[in-house]
Amino acid sequence: MKPEITPWQYPPSELVLKDGELHLWRFGLDSSKPELDDLRGFLAADEIIRADRLLDLQKKKQFIVARARLREILGHYQKVKPQEIKFQYNTHGKPALSESLHSSVSFNLSHSGHWGTLAVVNEFAVGIDLEQIEAGMVFSQVADRYFNDDEKLQLAQYPPARQRRGFYRLWTQKEAMLKAEGVGFQIKSSADRYFKIKRWYLRSFPIASGFICSVATTGKIVSIQKFHFQSNRVDAI
Repeated sequence: MKPEITPWQYPPSELVLKDGELHLWRFGLDSSKPELDDLRGFLAADEIIRADRLLDLQKKKQFIVARARLREILGHYQKVKPQEIKFQYNTHGKPALSESLHSSVSFNLSHSGHWGTLAVVNEFAVGIDLEQIEAGMVFSQVADRYFNDDEKLQLAQYPPARQRRGFYRLWTQKEAMLKAEGVGFQIKSSADRYFKIKRWYLRSFPIASGFICSVATTGKIVSIQKFHFQSNRVDAI
């Protein structure tokens, strides 16, 4: 049975995350200077250090916005202020809510270009990957190097006019599975063998024109709520 999927909508003032429900968020990464200063105030000391290490000013701004939005959204679920959200990290750097928050919420964040995405579920692990579709990228060379035999076969089954989008769909699904497992892409070979013996729920979504994301989880998903985050707005439309 396929899960029910809502259209993109603004979130309600009270967020309820039911078992088997996936909340998919999208948000823009552009911000004004005053807003960026406010969002920087949401971050923890280690996040500010990471931001300040980025030499590319645009990437630095996008990192700050993405982490601040993550904190704002998770704060709605936890009913705490964004700066009160605390994280813990596994050996590969994947964040999770600190045990001190006593929460069953799992999440994963991804951003590309001027868009960010966040997947939120209860209890089980989740991974999400967002990519901007690049018209000039020679995707066949990337597929030859990184795709396994099954993925190459799936890519070949797309008609020529849809192969580029098909590549990004397969690529983001692979990345999302790796992120759900909390491992790095550098160990993809062993991960590929593991993926074949584990059942995955995989779903791809267009986020905006030229952007595609995929979500991966091993939990049973019965419904998907798609939310558009807008600054200073949490009421439903």
